[in-house]
Amino acid sequence: MHGYGANAETPCAKIATPMAIAKSKTTEQMAREFKINPEIDTKLNAFMKAEPGLVKFVQEIPREQLERKFLLRKMQDQEQRQGYDTKVRTWLDKPEQADLKKSLMTTVSPNMKPEKQDQAIVNQAKNYLRNTGIKMS
Repeated sequence: MHGYGANAETPCAKIATPMAIAKSKTTEQMAREFKINPEIDTKLNAFMKAEPGLVKFVQEIPREQLERKFLLRKMQDQEQRQGYDTKVRTWLDKPEQADLKKSLMTTVSPNMKPEKQDQAIVNQAKNYLRNTGIKMS
């Protein structure tokens, strides 16, 4: 996980100890908590100190525009992942990859839904490409 983001790994309730009793947290409270990576936080603070003009500019951007910029980046990331998945599917469908595809298909559970099977095969193909250093053409 990166330095900033919702912490989905936080347990729903803290265990009570004799020294202190913690209140259980609601799902909404947990979703609003963020995990902070001290190393990244230190680097970010140094960057912000070095760039006061940029910090002031960002602070003046209306909240709605910040949300839209954040969501635009998430949308672009998703489109990039989907584009790469499509490229891998096309590469995997080439006749010269038939043996690899057959091999990958044997590792996927037949009990999965077809669309889940397809994505599992694509994920395995991406791992194969990454691990072998093969460049798709």
